[in-house]
Amino acid sequence: KLVEKQLALEQERDIAIQHEQVAKAATEAKSSFLANMSHEIRTPINGIIGMIELVSHSKLDKKQKDYVATAKRSAGSLMIIINDILDFSKIEAGELGIELVEFDLDQLFVELAHDLQSQANRKNLKLELVKGDVLQNKVVGDPYRLTQILNNLLSNAIKFTQLGGVIFKYSLNAIDDHLRLNVEVTDTGIGVSDDALPYLFDSFSQADMSTTRNFGGTGLGLAITKQLCELMGGR
Repeated sequence: KLVEKQLALEQERDIAIQHEQVAKAATEAKSSFLANMSHEIRTPINGIIGMIELVSHSKLDKKQKDYVATAKRSAGSLMIIINDILDFSKIEAGELGIELVEFDLDQLFVELAHDLQSQANRKNLKLELVKGDVLQNKVVGDPYRLTQILNNLLSNAIKFTQLGGVIFKYSLNAIDDHLRLNVEVTDTGIGVSDDALPYLFDSFSQADMSTTRNFGGTGLGLAITKQLCELMGGR
C-alpha cells in the first residue's frame, strides 16, 4: 500500500509539473506575442493622433473644437495604456534592453520639469525642481527609460494631488566605479495607506478600486518603474 501511495504521489507530482510547464509556456507565448505586436498596435494609433492634430489646426467652430479636443485626449490616454501594456510584456519576455549613451543630466531634469509644468498648472499646483550634490553633468545611461521612470513618478504625484504641490530632488554620487542617481518625489496629495504599501509595485495593482474609478490608469506604471530601475541596477 505504501508503494502504491508513493507511485500515486509521484504521478500527481509529474502531472503538476506538466501543468506548470504548460502554464509557463502559455505566459511566455502571450508576453512574446504582445511584445512583437508593438509596431502593429502603435502605428495606427499614431496615425489617428496625427490626423486629429491636423484637424485641430483647421477652421472649426467651438463645438467641433470641443469634439476634436475630446478625441485627442482619448487617443492620448489610449496610447499611454498601450505603451504600458507593451512595455510590461517586453520586460516579462526579457526583450526590453537598456541603452548606454552619453547625455546631460541637468538638461534631462529641466526639460522634464518643463514638460510636466502644464499638468501642474491645470490643477494650480506648484512644481519645484531641486538640484542636490551632482558629481558631474555628463553621464552614460538610458535617458529615454530614465525619463519614463521619472514621468511615471511625477505624473502620479500630480494626478493624486489636489492642493499644494510636488517637489522633486535629485543628486548624483559615486559608488565604486559607477555613478548612482538618487531621486526623491514629495507631494501634498492623498498619500498611500500602510495596508497598500506592500503591493504598491505589483502589476495591475492600485491602492483600491476607487482609485481606478476616480483617477484611471492601468496599475502598471509603478510595476514598470520598478522593473526598469532593476534593469539599470537600481531599486
